[in-house]
Amino acid sequence: MVDVGKLAKLARIKLDSSESEKLQKEFEAILGYISKLDEADLSLPEDEKSVNIDGNKNVLREDEAVSGTEKYGEKMLESSVLKSGNHIKVKHVFD
Repeated sequence: MVDVGKLAKLARIKLDSSESEKLQKEFEAILGYISKLDEADLSLPEDEKSVNIDGNKNVLREDEAVSGTEKYGEKMLESSVLKSGNHIKVKHVFD
């Protein structure tokens, strides 16, 4: 059972008796609904543990390791004003 008076005091709000009764009923309904999750059977066979319940699958591309240096490095170095070897120099950000 939820102590609405204590919650109201912790939240620093004032409730009259009708508001308190209404919130008491709402909290009990919410907690009753949540307690049904304890009854749910969440055990799955080992081969189905990675399957989504709704059947959706990842439709994005596979991840690939692409090095930016290989792909864009030469163009970046050519267009850079300040260079040091294979590195681009930038202004100081911190003092």
